[in-house]
Amino acid sequence: MLAGRSNVGKSTLLNALVGSKVAIVTPKPQTTRLPIRGIVHDPRGQIVFLDTPGIFLGKKDALSSTLNKSVRESFEGIDAVVYVIDPSREPGPEEEFIQKLVKSSRKPTFLAINKSDLGPKRLPYLEEARDIDVNQLATYEVSAVKHSNLNRLQEGIFASLPEGEAYYPDKQITDLGHQQWIEETIREKVFLALEKELPYTVKVTVDDVTFRKQGGRYIQATVWTTNDRYKRMIIGAGAAMIKKIGMLARKELEAALDTQVHLSLEVKVDARWPEKFGLI
Repeated sequence: MLAGRSNVGKSTLLNALVGSKVAIVTPKPQTTRLPIRGIVHDPRGQIVFLDTPGIFLGKKDALSSTLNKSVRESFEGIDAVVYVIDPSREPGPEEEFIQKLVKSSRKPTFLAINKSDLGPKRLPYLEEARDIDVNQLATYEVSAVKHSNLNRLQEGIFASLPEGEAYYPDKQITDLGHQQWIEETIREKVFLALEKELPYTVKVTVDDVTFRKQGGRYIQATVWTTNDRYKRMIIGAGAAMIKKIGMLARKELEAALDTQVHLSLEVKVDARWPEKFGLI
């Protein structure tokens, strides 16, 4: 599993290791909500990487509590841990918290110091990162963006994993269902488009996917939020924001699916949507 606090680059690292985008990526904390599996197929065997939400302390809201609980539960039933560090940010309580979880797991652990492509001057906490001791088998200074040293990380993981049958068939690179993938893609674009105004209590549901006879797909989806004020932000003046979100999502969906996509988005308010759909 990939473990670490928010925004250290776990999802970017997962995508780089798999060689394809399986997890959404934004600069926002708590982007990852679902534990997503990315599958690496190699002549040496198969690695199933589990991307987990980032540990986020200091907030007592239901979403943060749920995500932190999800991380703790993810430590069960795994074979190894890749603890991801961002040395461009000052270590804090989250770092101490995740280190305790990693040590207590008693699993083969690898320390991945990410963002090595930034260079030492932009990594003021690099030495602190190098001094971290979670009983790791090895430490690798990697760049998820530039894909540097990922081969060495994979070699170390393969050497530590037990022998067994492959969990997933060849060519399958994620366990994320098609509908979930569409929902996550749209949610990513909501996060990116709204930037600092983003209300984190956003959920996307796909209501219908229709395959057209003349080709292409019609996708109807709903963006849920908890407050009318947030709804106005998501729609934007003259519906400019929701149009931008739809355009960004449609472009990525069409590129991935290699077909024309008509995407219809509706924004709805329901203060109790977390109870109906679940927070993550």
